[in-house]
Amino acid sequence: MGVGMGTRFGRLWVAAAISNLGDGVGLTAFPLLVASLTRDPLVVAGATVALEIPWLLFALPAGALVDRVDRRLAMVSADFVRTVVVAVLALLALAGNAPIWAIYAVAFALSTAETVFDPASEAIVPLVVARDDLASANSRLQGTNWALNYFVGPPVGAAMFALIAAVPFFMDSASFLAAALIVLTLPGSYRSARAARQSVAAEIRHGVRWLLTHPVLRYTSLLAGLSNLATTAIVAVFVLFAQDIVGVNDLGYGLLLSTLGAGGLAGALSAGHVVNRIGPAGALRLSACLGAPTTIAIVAFPHPVVVALGVLVVGVSTSLWNVANITLRQQLVPDELRGRIAASSRLITWGSQPVGATLGGVAAAAFGLRAPFVLAAAVLSFVALVAFVRVTPGAIAAAGRAVESGVSA
Repeated sequence: MGVGMGTRFGRLWVAAAISNLGDGVGLTAFPLLVASLTRDPLVVAGATVALEIPWLLFALPAGALVDRVDRRLAMVSADFVRTVVVAVLALLALAGNAPIWAIYAVAFALSTAETVFDPASEAIVPLVVARDDLASANSRLQGTNWALNYFVGPPVGAAMFALIAAVPFFMDSASFLAAALIVLTLPGSYRSARAARQSVAAEIRHGVRWLLTHPVLRYTSLLAGLSNLATTAIVAVFVLFAQDIVGVNDLGYGLLLSTLGAGGLAGALSAGHVVNRIGPAGALRLSACLGAPTTIAIVAFPHPVVVALGVLVVGVSTSLWNVANITLRQQLVPDELRGRIAASSRLITWGSQPVGATLGGVAAAAFGLRAPFVLAAAVLSFVALVAFVRVTPGAIAAAGRAVESGVSA
């Protein structure tokens, strides 16, 4: 698996594969567990809010932490925490005593650990592969994520949940533990050679200021945030939309998520070629312009086949954006800032998700399960417009030259 990129990347890739398989199983079982306890859209959406709100609270200090410590140990520590909290939820589900508040608490703890893990995992990749291999490495990681997290994992998770509700959560916990042990075997140190020595508050301010003044990354972060707000408004109640409007059962819901994984895998496999062919600006613009029409098609024609095709396109679009955007960030950000910039960007991109989940739940409760799709289509139309105006090949080229000359953004 690590051919051409070395055994260290191969280990990271294997660890990501194991963890993503467990996540895919949990991704399906988690909303099914909530939906088995309540049909209230606001309560169902609340689980997504609990899962996403730590990015608003902890992303910035987590990014500063990642730039101070060994990124490998940060990843391992976060995975050990996730191992424990998911095991707790598994035990509660096994006992038939998993109240909504406990599910919210586990979701919050999971996401808090993720605010450390994700910036560390992004920052470590440029330390184990060559600069020219970043797009390929990110394509492989994204492809693995989509294949196992969204394609293989969801139907397996749905089938496990239908058999015994606790089983998918036990599997997810075990996957975090296995991934942590593999990453722990990576040789060497992965702490930045120019790790900051200032106070945490000063480091956070520097990272935020760097991102907000960057001519390209501030716009890609903003657009990703708006896109996530729109899609999370849908995701927060999608299990209810799939069951009550589209008319699928638990297994059918898992299969719809698998379609998302198939699209994401296709997007990841083609992303490197697309970026090389039309450039990162073209790839980001292409991804942005697919969102609104697809969302409108899903809500206008809620047939299982149409919804599956729409979800497939969403997977392709999201994967293409992720590969192009992450690679661009890794190329344009100095190593000593990668943790903070990744975290600051995620504060914007993922911090918008609890807002989107809340809006989706409120809109669904007030106007019906189709309302979040209409809201999302309007936001995604704006995203496409701004992408064509602000994310230009010239701006990206100028930012790249600034990095090569050692000029800070």
